[in-house]
Amino acid sequence: MIMDELQDAIKKTKEYAHRYGQILSEDQLFLRLISPNIYHFSKLKKQKVNDRLNSEWKNKVVLVKKLVTQHLSKFKGIEMVGITGSVAAELVDTNEDIDLIIITKKDELWWWRLYLRFYVWWHKIPHRRFGEKEKKDEFCFNLWLDEANLTIPKQKRNLKNAMDLVMMKVIFDKNKSYRQFLRENKWVSMYLATGYNERIKNENPLNHLVPSRGSATADKEGQKNLLINFIKKIINRVLFWWQYLYMWSKQRKKLKNINFGQAFFHKDD
Repeated sequence: MIMDELQDAIKKTKEYAHRYGQILSEDQLFLRLISPNIYHFSKLKKQKVNDRLNSEWKNKVVLVKKLVTQHLSKFKGIEMVGITGSVAAELVDTNEDIDLIIITKKDELWWWRLYLRFYVWWHKIPHRRFGEKEKKDEFCFNLWLDEANLTIPKQKRNLKNAMDLVMMKVIFDKNKSYRQFLRENKWVSMYLATGYNERIKNENPLNHLVPSRGSATADKEGQKNLLINFIKKIINRVLFWWQYLYMWSKQRKKLKNINFGQAFFHKDD
């Protein structure tokens, strides 16, 4: 019975990959196994799996690592940078662009997005502009989340986005944001229990150590932080509406799945 379920999962996964013209290696099949059940790699090794890998994605990963090392890692408000889409799936054409996900600090998404827009323009970094077609090796910053809004909306919880989350190649992760991202999207295990388990199994509880301080000092710092956070929130909302209205002027229609703490710029799934 268990082997029948595994065979069924393998068949579904291969068929899904075939839609995109991909033949999976053993490692790829294991991570993307479409099933609510968790399987071990030793079980999969007994199955016959073809191995035809596409290597172009590696060249694009190198470009992202260079972008992060030279530029994005220096942005104080950026917590995580990951690769999604066809590059993460390890099946990409030479002429495709590179999809990226950015996680920022709470209430800082829209000012860092605006800053990045000017930054990549000033430094002549190839990037895909809103509403334009993809070009070879351009960076497409098409998914933005802040650390307080990591849960994928219900209307986007499907197999495709589950695959994206599990296949994601995390290049920069300042404060274990990817693990938090996984924890807040447990629904992924309904589609890809094995891959989800593989990604999260090494997770360790985070220890939040707070230095001992006098109560008066703590109160003052607490009040100061409340004020700073309030100001940040106001600025973030102003910048959100500014950028939202600009994007709306380009398309003249309501922009879905874009709010104060999240921005999904790829096509609706």
